[in-house]
Amino acid sequence: MDIISMVFSFLIGTAIGFVIAHSWNTHVAQQAIIKINNLFDRLWHQHTKLLQEMKQDMDNPDYKFQREFYILKKNQRFSLSLAKPCLAYFLDEHDGLQDQLKTLEAYGFVSNVTESSKNNFAKYQFSEKFVELLRNKEI
Repeated sequence: MDIISMVFSFLIGTAIGFVIAHSWNTHVAQQAIIKINNLFDRLWHQHTKLLQEMKQDMDNPDYKFQREFYILKKNQRFSLSLAKPCLAYFLDEHDGLQDQLKTLEAYGFVSNVTESSKNNFAKYQFSEKFVELLRNKEI
């Protein structure tokens, strides 16, 4: 086999390998997106009231870049003294709120970022993917 045939065969093999790898990666990425969307839809049906409230907050232009939120009892809302407006979800309004958040946390949609300080308020953070899913949800 001469050098030109060898180089040509190498280039053709590389191109075919690239096309196959790209197709496979695209397929895997599409399957991952479908799984996340299905998971989100299932969670939406299980936790409709909470997720609807979160969606309203994420659709509100005042909270466009807000990702942190607090878990409080309604009578604690004035105890939280922050320099800027913040999001809060109330234990009194959502049955099993802490359990719902544990579920969202298990799937990576929220993270517990509670700081050890004097106020003892539970603090969470939305993932960017979760915010995107909430904003794209059609009600």
